[in-house]
Amino acid sequence: MPLRIGTVPYLVARPLTFGLSETAGVQLTTAPPADLARMLSRGEIDVALASSSISLESESLAFWHSGPVIAAKAAVRSVLLFLRPGLTDPSKIRDFVPDPHSRTGRAMAAIVLSEHFQAPFTRRELAAAEDPFESGADAVQIIGDPALLAESAHPDWLSVDLGAVWHEMTGLPFVYAGWIGRRGFDPADAAEPLLLAAQQGAQNLEPLIQQGMATLGRSRNFMLRYLGQDLTYFMPEAEIRKALSAFGSRLNLLK
Repeated sequence: MPLRIGTVPYLVARPLTFGLSETAGVQLTTAPPADLARMLSRGEIDVALASSSISLESESLAFWHSGPVIAAKAAVRSVLLFLRPGLTDPSKIRDFVPDPHSRTGRAMAAIVLSEHFQAPFTRRELAAAEDPFESGADAVQIIGDPALLAESAHPDWLSVDLGAVWHEMTGLPFVYAGWIGRRGFDPADAAEPLLLAAQQGAQNLEPLIQQGMATLGRSRNFMLRYLGQDLTYFMPEAEIRKALSAFGSRLNLLK
């Protein structure tokens, strides 16, 4: 039976999944973070590069704390909160539309708005076909490649980097995603192909930079900084645990 691996459809994940689709004995599935959470819960995949909140909210889904992660020391560039034209103060946000595909991103936005900005906000959920930028909401939260595209498409909306605000608020990095196993599966058991993919990704950043320039319309300097400097794929285990603990304690307060 193949090792069933899941990953997100964003460029940010490619340095950790490089070559996995061609690896013998691996079945790779690409899906939005929220879908990966459901697939892990149902046992449809063995391990996934998925939102950190999934493991924090379910003790039966193990997080590989010593493995590769998607993290940022401060600014992350692609986990953004957009403020409508005319609104420049996040503390004045009355409602925001969360990204339906990201449990971690929507929770992070709520934590930052509540704790750092003390904004009197509510979340506004939209139907899948609705354009959040036409919804009349004060703010829109988006992650991944769609966030980078939205920043270019809506230059009149002020973008707030949630990673930068989190670091200002806590002094800590933020761990957005990591390798999480289904119930009964230790993600460290998949270390061999996952570490090899991360090694190959680190050695092949150039084609990923070129891909980002072509698909996201960003400059080479932006992509080099984004994939090579802003994002962190390896951190000491103690630092990962500390960052996740800070997020987890705040996540519990949202419930």
